[in-house]
Amino acid sequence: MARKPYSPIASYAKLKEVEKALQNAQTADDIRNLTRKYGADIGYKAFCYLLTGKMTPEAMKPDEAAILAFEYEQQGEREAAREIYRRILEVHPNHPLAKSRLS
Repeated sequence: MARKPYSPIASYAKLKEVEKALQNAQTADDIRNLTRKYGADIGYKAFCYLLTGKMTPEAMKPDEAAILAFEYEQQGEREAAREIYRRILEVHPNHPLAKSRLS
């Protein structure tokens, strides 16, 4: 039986918020504070994946990410959209929307 890929309960937007906060963290205390602030909200497993770089928000929530990228395209923010599609395809090379938008 095939295992279902990991998908946290948190939204893509919340995962991106945490990813950015982790990238800006400078000390161990910053990480501790972020763990207290976001750990329970997004799930500690998702938090650890983001902290260690094992998974990106695009890997955990590819469909939500693709929808946001499509919205960016509609607003004329093509480079931001292309970056999201690229990050999706790194982990999900056959994602239909991301694949069609970058080809």
